[in-house]
Amino acid sequence: MTVHPGRAEEFRAAWLETARVAARLPGSVAQTLLHDPHRPGTYLIMADWIDRAALEAFQTSPERERLSARLEQFRSAANKRVLETVEHVPAHPNQGR
Repeated sequence: MTVHPGRAEEFRAAWLETARVAARLPGSVAQTLLHDPHRPGTYLIMADWIDRAALEAFQTSPERERLSARLEQFRSAANKRVLETVEHVPAHPNQGR
């Protein structure tokens, strides 16, 4: 997602509000906002869901429309993709001791 110049802080605050709402929805696992330090205004929004059914329920909900509409004013461009986890290896803090 590309944010309009000069609107990054507003966008981040609005995203945080919407992410906190989305994080409470059934099936939500996590909401993450990433920023590309080499490309000002470029962000990646990651939303993790328990399964595809939960994601699809969210995607067709009025809540998603409301949350997405809140962020539209900040976008100059956006691309959306759904990716599936193939493998996941969690960190083990005590490993290697």
